[in-house]
Amino acid sequence: CVACHGELGKGDPELGAPNLTDQVWLYGGERSAIIAQIAKPRQGVMPPWVGRLSDAEIKSVAVYVHQLGGGE
Repeated sequence: CVACHGELGKGDPELGAPNLTDQVWLYGGERSAIIAQIAKPRQGVMPPWVGRLSDAEIKSVAVYVHQLGGGE
């Protein structure tokens, strides 16, 4: 995640990586929507992580990203 979104999750527009710390959700801010975007991204340049991360790891990343954007 850090390679594109940076150590603080602020993103890199030149890479097409959005800021994960604001409350702007491109594809929905619910945990299920974040999990879906991590596992099988709908659009953009983010690679799919299904098959590279376990379901538990994807859920852990989703919880982390959700709280970065102000989710509880």
